[in-house]
Amino acid sequence: MTIVLGISLAMLGAAAALVLVRLFRGPSNLDRIIAAEILLVIVIAGVALESARQRSTTYLPLLMILGLVGFVGGVAVTRFMSRDSDEHDAVEVDHPEPRQQPEGWEQS
Repeated sequence: MTIVLGISLAMLGAAAALVLVRLFRGPSNLDRIIAAEILLVIVIAGVALESARQRSTTYLPLLMILGLVGFVGGVAVTRFMSRDSDEHDAVEVDHPEPRQQPEGWEQS
């Protein structure tokens, strides 16, 4: 069991290093957001492995909180980024004059 945990932690460490490279070098903000989300998932997996190594359930509330923070944070940042990009991409459109009602028609 110890060998499996050691290999798992090594793989998580390598994945975290690769994600950190993408986080700092990411050509766009979307790449950085996704890298931050993946890094949080790696941290959650590391905490879960530590919980398995200690054979304890004391870390389960921490795992729930990290999962909720990751979800809410990802949604908030994505929503903020989409609203910010919508303002820059907005094109002004001339609104046509309202159509006139034909004679004899009543407006309701």
